Amino acid sequence: MSISKELETADKTALVEAEVYRWYNLFFPWSRGMASQSEEAIKPLYDALASDFRVVLTDGQIMGRADYWERLWGLHGKRVGSPESHITNLSITPLAGGVFLTVFDLVKDGITKKKVDSALMRLDPASPSGISWMYVHESEHEFA
Repeated sequence: MSISKELETADKTALVEAEVYRWYNLFFPWSRGMASQSEEAIKPLYDALASDFRVVLTDGQIMGRADYWERLWGLHGKRVGSPESHITNLSITPLAGGVFLTVFDLVKDGITKKKVDSALMRLDPASPSGISWMYVHESEHEFA
């Protein structure tokens, strides 16, 4: 791989990493009720979801983009008092066609379970961050 190709891949990977943190940094205050319950506070999250977005929640429920909007809206303040999650073990693998496989753990201090998210994300100039979320699979695991 040429140096310019490596730099281009590194730049895109950094864009994906920034999107993971941007998303969580908006979601945390929303879900804890620290953000105003307004469309402006949560819409940047929704705008980052691809039109064909799908998510599999930890309970196995599958949602598309419109249903996920309702879920996001309904989570305002629902996690008041829940410890902050820390993103760990972030792994980003570039795939063909400007798609990235992104896997990370969400760990909370004092909680013995961790959430593991895997996501397919793609380059998307129409998305607020230049990245859109195509697919997310959430799972929950006890620490070993």
